[in-house]
Amino acid sequence: MKRLLLHSASFLMFVLMALVSESAQAQDQPWLGLVPVVEHTEGELAGMTTYRLYLYTLGENDFLVSCSGDDANPLYLSSTSEPAWFQHSLATTSLATDVNPAFFEAFPEFAFDSWLTIGAEDNTAAADVIELADPEYNAFDIFESGQNVAVESAVGNAWFVIPTPVNEEAFSGEEMRVLVAQLTTAGDISGQIQVQVFLDYDNNNEFRQALPILTACNDPEALNYEPLSFNTDGCQYAPVDAVMERPAPLAFEAFPSPANVSATVVFPAAMKGKMTGTQLQATAMDGRLVQSWDLHSTTQTIDVQDLASGQYVLSVAGLENAALRLQGQLVILR
Repeated sequence: MKRLLLHSASFLMFVLMALVSESAQAQDQPWLGLVPVVEHTEGELAGMTTYRLYLYTLGENDFLVSCSGDDANPLYLSSTSEPAWFQHSLATTSLATDVNPAFFEAFPEFAFDSWLTIGAEDNTAAADVIELADPEYNAFDIFESGQNVAVESAVGNAWFVIPTPVNEEAFSGEEMRVLVAQLTTAGDISGQIQVQVFLDYDNNNEFRQALPILTACNDPEALNYEPLSFNTDGCQYAPVDAVMERPAPLAFEAFPSPANVSATVVFPAAMKGKMTGTQLQATAMDGRLVQSWDLHSTTQTIDVQDLASGQYVLSVAGLENAALRLQGQLVILR
């Protein structure tokens, strides 16, 4: 493991070039997907779930160079539990490349330590992952202490690999995905990470964007359905002998999209007379509820001037039928 402390924003420019953050809107670009791996029911980890976070790419030869955050493109990694992340006492850093699997037999919980990475699962990997830390806000120390991470400083924080073939785990390979983190927590995970990818291993064909963390499940029948996801890698289903009905959300329209000043939302005709007293809520891609509007009809114009550029998930709160879900999407462009 290598660690560098940054004392100026210019030194970080090797891996960080701040661009305007936009959320994944289609499957024609990389995206971050969260996959549940183990639900723990016994011992120290009872009640927790271990997840793997992957960057899904478009081709087998795509190369993940860095994961980062700064004031222009913040990095958020949050869980609703306290502490946020399980961190085993044997772990000395926040990187997977410092995890020695030889200890797993004697210390089984160590296999579920929370860590960050570029492709590597432990210290047997070829990849050499390097930390770049802001001395005023060291995200790696904060993460290793089990706390939520919010990188919003000008200097920023990043973990990266040098783009050479030696770092073979940074290539997406046949599964077209690169491991970014392992997270063990008792809470719900949300956030966003800026990624830098050389598409088809070509440094002249770079993808760099802050991406939201999505649950990798686009199956409406799953318990953890995520409509903005693009595969079923992380879907979870109710046991066959105890099936829970969880109807797919009813879609509603919001236009124009992209919008700038105002937008009109149109709900299904079946909702006539049922919208009074409810609220339309806009959730940003990092999981934050950013704005809400009182509703009174199935067609309504809303003021969106206070929303920043980006993609938002729209939902309705306060419906008399709590099992009914209404969901839409809106893009704001300034």
